[in-house]
Amino acid sequence: MPLRIAYCVPGGMGPCGGVRVIVEHANRLAARGHTVVVAAQLAVPPRWIKLDVPVVSWGGLEQGEPFDIVVATGFQTVEWSLRIPARQRYYFVQMMEHEFFQPGTTGHQTARNSYQMAKEHGLRVVTIARWLQETMQAEWGLDSVIVPNGVNQEHFYPDGFKQAAILVEGDKRNPAKDVEEIGWRVALKLREEYGVKLWGYAASSNPYMEQFDAFVLRPTTTQMRQMYSRAWFLLKASRYEGRACAPVEAMACGTACARAIIRGDDDLIDGSNCLHTGYDYDELLQAGRALVQDKKLRARLAHNALDYARKRLRWPDVIDKLEEQLYSC
Repeated sequence: MPLRIAYCVPGGMGPCGGVRVIVEHANRLAARGHTVVVAAQLAVPPRWIKLDVPVVSWGGLEQGEPFDIVVATGFQTVEWSLRIPARQRYYFVQMMEHEFFQPGTTGHQTARNSYQMAKEHGLRVVTIARWLQETMQAEWGLDSVIVPNGVNQEHFYPDGFKQAAILVEGDKRNPAKDVEEIGWRVALKLREEYGVKLWGYAASSNPYMEQFDAFVLRPTTTQMRQMYSRAWFLLKASRYEGRACAPVEAMACGTACARAIIRGDDDLIDGSNCLHTGYDYDELLQAGRALVQDKKLRARLAHNALDYARKRLRWPDVIDKLEEQLYSC
C-alpha cells in the first residue's frame, strides 16, 4: 500500500550532498507510487537538481491530513516535525551535526539536544554510517538502522579519457570539514613535485581557487562527472563525514580517491578502492605521491572503485532497504 510521506528539510535546498541524498529518496519513493512532499523553511524548489515532488512550506502541513510518515532530516527540523500530524516519525541522520559547530555554541547544544528529543518522542532513527549509529547509541542510548547511500549512475559514469590532473573537492565552512586546508595544500605540493595539473570544485569560494589550473564554483552534474572521470584521482580531506558524496561519485566515474578523514565514508576501503589516511597532511601527501607515481596502483584502485560502485552503490537496492524500514512501522 502506498504511503504518504513528508520530508522536512531546514532552510532551503541549496547545493550540498545532504540535499542530493534527500532528493534521491523523495524522487525514488515517488516513482514507486508513494505520495511524497518536501517541507522546507524556504519553500522554493532547487534549481541545481531535479526534484519530482512538491516543495511546500513548513507551516502548511500542521493542520492538514495526517501523513503516514514524517521524516526530520536536520536537527532544526526535529521539534517542528512533531507538529505535523503523522502515524510515525523518523529522524534521518546523515551526520552528527553538532560537529558543524564549536563546542559551547548554541548550534552545538541544539544539535545535541535533537537526539534526546528524538528519543523522548519515539522517533525512529535511520542513519547512513556505522560511527553515527555507534555515537547515538553510546551517548544517547538511541537505536538506529543503517540505510547507506547510493550513487545515481545515470548522472555519474565514466565520461572521457584520463589526463595528468588531480581533482580536489572540499572546503572549511565548518569545524567538521577541512579546517586545516590539507587537501588544497597537499595538491599544491604534488603539483610542485610532479608538474601535474590541479582541478578543483566547491560549493563556496576559497583562497586556493585562483592557484588551480581549473576551478569550478558550484558545478553542474555534467561538469562534476567529467572532472571525476578525467582526473587521475580525487583528493579529499575533511575531519568528519557521514558518507560524503564526492568520493563515491568519483568511484562511479571510474576514479579512485586519496582520502584523509577521522571518521566516516564507510564505502572507502584502504588499498582496495582508495588510499585512506587519517586527517594528517603528511599521511595524505604520501598517499598522493603513491597515486601520482604508480600508474598500476591508480588503475587497480580505479577498477575496483568502479566495480564497487556498480555492485554496491545502486540506489534501487538502497530504496528497497528504506521502504522496508518505512513499512515496518
